[in-house]
Amino acid sequence: MPPDPAPALHLTGIGRRFGALHAVRDVTLTVAAGERRAVLGPNGAGKTTLFNLVCGDIPPTEGRIAFFGADITHLPPHRRTRLGIGRTYQTSLLFNGLSVLDNLYLAVRGGRPGRFSVRRPGRGDPDLARARALAERMRLAHVAERPVADLSHGQRRQLEVGMALACDPKVLMLDEPAAGLSPGDRPELLALLKGLPRSLTLVLVEHDMDVALPASDVVTVMKDGAIAVEAPPDRIGSDPVVQAIYLGGGH
Repeated sequence: MPPDPAPALHLTGIGRRFGALHAVRDVTLTVAAGERRAVLGPNGAGKTTLFNLVCGDIPPTEGRIAFFGADITHLPPHRRTRLGIGRTYQTSLLFNGLSVLDNLYLAVRGGRPGRFSVRRPGRGDPDLARARALAERMRLAHVAERPVADLSHGQRRQLEVGMALACDPKVLMLDEPAAGLSPGDRPELLALLKGLPRSLTLVLVEHDMDVALPASDVVTVMKDGAIAVEAPPDRIGSDPVVQAIYLGGGH
């Protein structure tokens, strides 16, 4: 039999200190290729710090991070992006004065050789075609020519996901994609997430269980910088440890 493929992400004993604060402590976590993993937890649980450790925005104090079997613990963020880690941020990083299509085009160009060259795309430009395809995929084709400043909050979130997909990542990391969304916007985001191909591994940090649970195969719940529970989504709501965490009795 062929050997099992390497997991998309494998964290071993990952920790991060900020002075006396132990923000993430001894986290060991495996995410299989093609898996949908949600990371939940109350404010201050260490979710976003863990996310930033995987993406390379901050280095770990201890532990190891492997990406499809390759050690990336000390690689800078741009090297991780080139390997195939795409991400979004809690705070929007869009160009408000440019159109949806322009934002997507710049994201596509950002992953190409000569990406810092300044040139106007021609009608047959493959990067422009890729940007249009992303607008269609993100359900934004009807607003592709609009300035980003005119978009709804939900549409901005969809655009951020599209920009993270621009370089064909192997792993997509979404940081609070439902943050600030109205109840009416959430089904659109959930449909978008469910429609992502299984060739792509998805990891999302999220507060909104109505988005996180239907979009995930496995849920990791963090508390005080450590993993408290790991279970399928249909068992999370009834787990006594999770109930204690969210109802304030888990101290």
